[in-house]
Amino acid sequence: MKNREIMRSVNSFDAIFDERLFLFLMILFLLFVGCLYIYNVGAMQAQRLHKYEYYFVLRQFMAIVIGLVLMMIAYNLPLRVYRKILPLIYFATLFLLMVVFFFPAINGSHRWIKLPLINFQPSELAKFTSIVYLAHYLEKKSEKLSDFLRGFMPAMILLGVLAALILLEPDYGTSFLIMSVAITVMFIGGASLKHILGIVAFSIPPVIVLLFNGYHRERLLSFLDPWSYYYSSGYQLVQSLVAVGSGGMFGKGLGNSVQKLYFLPEAHTDFIYSIISEEFGFFGALIILFVMLSIFFEIKKIAMKCEDKYKRLLCLGVAIMFMYQSLLHIGVTLGLLPTKGIALPFVSYGGSSMMVSLFMIGIVFRCRKELE
Repeated sequence: MKNREIMRSVNSFDAIFDERLFLFLMILFLLFVGCLYIYNVGAMQAQRLHKYEYYFVLRQFMAIVIGLVLMMIAYNLPLRVYRKILPLIYFATLFLLMVVFFFPAINGSHRWIKLPLINFQPSELAKFTSIVYLAHYLEKKSEKLSDFLRGFMPAMILLGVLAALILLEPDYGTSFLIMSVAITVMFIGGASLKHILGIVAFSIPPVIVLLFNGYHRERLLSFLDPWSYYYSSGYQLVQSLVAVGSGGMFGKGLGNSVQKLYFLPEAHTDFIYSIISEEFGFFGALIILFVMLSIFFEIKKIAMKCEDKYKRLLCLGVAIMFMYQSLLHIGVTLGLLPTKGIALPFVSYGGSSMMVSLFMIGIVFRCRKELE
């Protein structure tokens, strides 16, 4: 009797202290760092826009609260539900991606649907849609994946439509992110490497034409030599590199960033990692990178425990999405990739990104729960 009670206690402890707790603690850490820096940097941006000091951090906090509610909903929702309503999810995402063009452009892009309290970004929803669609498709069509026309192309066409609409906004970063994740998940899910390489090769010529025309050409050249374009397209990258370089090994200390004083535009969103590097130096930036990679490996660990292919690919899709997005954000701030508007998950300011990210974490937790 006593042994049985001990075993029950051990099992209860294991159930509590599994991947979910460690994953949730890491996400809480990033949420804390994000709010800290959104206030730290956003207060200056708010002043510039004639808003009150707590404008950005309060809006972010509201997005976190909504995101946590969505995470709990996802945690309590059986994973089979997404498969049943997948057509609704896909066409709702498609509809919202078209609706954005009827709203006024913000900073030259039609990315947002203006709501009373927040501006919703449908491209963030498209990240979730692409993952759940691929997980379902690759499990359902596993026997046809070797067939290019009947197995590989239908998935690429449907996801390509979403990516094309995002590209037209224009939002090249998110479009590239979604297709990169899709190709990776397709490969993991059993698609032919020959077909994947064929699609990539087919995409290269139009991408080259796009990059070497209009302002994209200047952006590419400013990425290769930002100092030559300091007063135009290279300005953000130069300021980001100054922030990272001036931080040294240990940084200038919390609140002591110089670049946040209007030198680095979008410092609370697309370049928040630059300010973290400036204030906490190489070691502080390394901690953030380590936490991001740990989140990836913890989700991957849950995925590998799933015997069901649909659940496994669902988890892996979320893990890959977070990893690629983090690496893209960090790569841009360090000048390793061309400048694109990519948020750092759970850290950068952005309500849509935060809510969708926490919802996807809820799906990962649900995958772990369904293993019990």
